[in-house]
Amino acid sequence: MLWIIAFHYGFLVESPVGFLITRGYLGVDIFIFLSSFSLCSSLKREPHYIPFIKRRLSRIIPVWWMLITLLLVVNILIGRNYPHNLVQLICYYSGLGWWLFYNEPFGTYYYEWYIPTLLLFYFLVPLLYRMNKKNIIYLFVTSIVCIFILQYFKIEERMVGLSIVRIPVLIYGVILYKICNNEYDEQTSNRYITISSILGLGAFLLSIGGIIKFTLLGFMFALPLVFTICIFVFRGLFNRILSFIGAITLELYLLHIYDIPLILVQKIIENKTIAIIVTTILLIGIAYLLQKTMRLVLNKAKL
Repeated sequence: MLWIIAFHYGFLVESPVGFLITRGYLGVDIFIFLSSFSLCSSLKREPHYIPFIKRRLSRIIPVWWMLITLLLVVNILIGRNYPHNLVQLICYYSGLGWWLFYNEPFGTYYYEWYIPTLLLFYFLVPLLYRMNKKNIIYLFVTSIVCIFILQYFKIEERMVGLSIVRIPVLIYGVILYKICNNEYDEQTSNRYITISSILGLGAFLLSIGGIIKFTLLGFMFALPLVFTICIFVFRGLFNRILSFIGAITLELYLLHIYDIPLILVQKIIENKTIAIIVTTILLIGIAYLLQKTMRLVLNKAKL
């Protein structure tokens, strides 16, 4: 999440770490991968579809609606884009606006793209989880081929490209969960991880050479190694940090994509780097308080 914030705010883009900062969109892929992995764990404990979806929606929808309503009011007051009719309002609050009117300006039919994508993926993960080994791997390979074709011919730029290029990551999270839980035999697991890592490295090198647009696939295949190193090297500290950031990720994401907080802080602090750091700290604090408040409200409502 912090990587995404640095990317959106343009933090240290001209520094030696600028190469990594400008690829902060990969932070979204990390979150989708981890979400897919953890959702499978939830499905193993609660395999029933309806209760699973209900829990996911009760976590996302209240916070999402509250924040986009607040931002809607602010946009009306300062003269930015906002829904002007019932159709736009329904699309805005349901997330359908992103899928149906993605070419329209932000703020009219939809506020942002990520939550509508996440909601769709939540509906897809249980279906992927129930697929057999052969079918899900075929689907994974097919999705990668399709993404390469779409990117090569720049077709995804005329579609909901931000969403569809994340489908392989979603499927990969499900497959890796099955591997980690010994649902595949050891030989198949080792072969799969080796081949995918080689393909990922190739995708990464092609992206550096400008042949393909995203480093998405390259980083995705490195995730198992990164995730394993973090767990075994940092252990308790890593888990505590991951748990804290993970708990407030939804609130922090929704708060940071609106540029008003950074603009207000920059009116007080002229140095952009310091302003970004201060804004991020403030947003983390607000996200934490919001998450705790919403959890209390939802617990009382028994949702």
